[in-house]
Amino acid sequence: MFGFITAGEAGISSEAPIGRGSPFPANGNGGGTLLTGGYERFYSEYPEFCAKTKSLSSISPPASTELIELGCSSCGTPLHDQGGPVEILPFLYLGSAYHAARRDMLDTLGITALLNVSSDCPNHFEGHYQYKCIPVEDNHKADISSWFMEAIEYIDSVKDCHGRVLVHCQAGISRSATICLAYLMMKKRVKLEEAFEFVKQRRSIISPNFSFMGQLLQFESQVLATSCAVEAASPPGPLRERGKASSTPTSQFVFSFPVSMGVHTTPSSLPYLHSPITTSPSC
Repeated sequence: MFGFITAGEAGISSEAPIGRGSPFPANGNGGGTLLTGGYERFYSEYPEFCAKTKSLSSISPPASTELIELGCSSCGTPLHDQGGPVEILPFLYLGSAYHAARRDMLDTLGITALLNVSSDCPNHFEGHYQYKCIPVEDNHKADISSWFMEAIEYIDSVKDCHGRVLVHCQAGISRSATICLAYLMMKKRVKLEEAFEFVKQRRSIISPNFSFMGQLLQFESQVLATSCAVEAASPPGPLRERGKASSTPTSQFVFSFPVSMGVHTTPSSLPYLHSPITTSPSC
């Protein structure tokens, strides 16, 4: 075995016995040394002339567990699957397909029914929970608004049975969030802006696609139009009483997050937060 190395590369002292008459003759080029037996043999016979460095063969690669630990930040649980389903209302939860597949999470939260807003997420525990599917894709062509009333009725049916429903899609970001927003707007008579900020405070990653946001704005107009019609049909009373009624919240839906300066000048049942969403005018 021969090893062609320079003295500096091998950590060999310039005073080492290399050259004529030595078992480690120089190669004559002046740039390196041909070591019979290689550096390992030279080190075994003349350790005092060698620097205490490890050879490449003695450096073992990191264990697989170390590689996993180094890469945990990139291959860990996706953000939308972290934690568990979030409570929107005492009977309404929002989460992802991963959460819907965790029976331990569902049982801990007291979930009795699931609303699957996708066409491909499986229903894992059909013998244990009540299921309803809304086969909608997360794209700009999908008409999710045509399912709003059916979804709202299903959530109410679970509520009326004193159950709890988890609304989920694949990631719990767009489709299922849209359904939860529609439910809040319809049942609590709030604008999209308020519903959006309320849900985002609980699940910060929600982001309905652009088309869904447009459909929610149209739904808001319908909800507000209905509210205005009901208010107009109510028996008229003294001006003082009517003014007092208009400044009193008409629902028990109360937000529990800090209030900032309002962006609307019209009276509302709930305080407004700054939001990039443009909503329809109130009555």
